[in-house]
Amino acid sequence: MSPRTARKDAAQNRVRIIDAARVAFREYGPAAPVTTIARIAGVGTATLYRHFPSRDDLLTAMLGDQARHRIAVLDDAVADADPWRGFVTALETVVQLEIENPGLSDAIRAQSHTIPVYEELQLKAVRNLTTLVARLRNAGIVRPEFEVADVLLILAALNGITSADPRHALSRTRTFIDHLAHGIKRST
Repeated sequence: MSPRTARKDAAQNRVRIIDAARVAFREYGPAAPVTTIARIAGVGTATLYRHFPSRDDLLTAMLGDQARHRIAVLDDAVADADPWRGFVTALETVVQLEIENPGLSDAIRAQSHTIPVYEELQLKAVRNLTTLVARLRNAGIVRPEFEVADVLLILAALNGITSADPRHALSRTRTFIDHLAHGIKRST
C-alpha cells in the first residue's frame, strides 16, 4: 500500500469512527462501549485507539464536529438577508440536529471541558446570536427588549419539546415558533 493510499484509508477510518460514535451515542448514550463503536465503524478496536487513544479524544472529535456544525447554522442565520427567516431556520435546524442526535446539546455542554475549541465556539455563538438579535430588532421584527438571553430560553424550551416527543418535535417546534412569534414580534 502506498503512503498516499494509507493516508486516505486512515482519513476514511477516522470519519467512519466518528460517524459510528454518533450512531452508538444515539443508541447507547455517551457510555457506548468502544467495541460497539468499532464494530459499527467496521474497524478493529486497535484502529479506533490508534485514531482516538481515549474515550475523551473520541467524544471531543465527535462533539467538536457537532459544535462546529451548530456554529455554521448560526453563521447561515446571520448571513440570511431576512433575519426572521434566518432565525426560524436556525431554530428548526437545531431541533432537527437534536432529533437526529438525542441528547447532543447536553453532551456538548457536559463535555465542554474536554472539547479544545468549545470556548472559541461558544464565543462565536454568542457573537452570532448578538448579531442576529440586533438584526431582528433593527429590522423592527421583534420587540426592543428581545435579547440573547431570550433566544437561550427559546432553545431550552425547544430542547424540552424534542426530549418530550421526538417523533413530533419538528411539527411541534413549528407550532411553538408560530406561538412565539406572537409574543416576540413587534406589533405593527
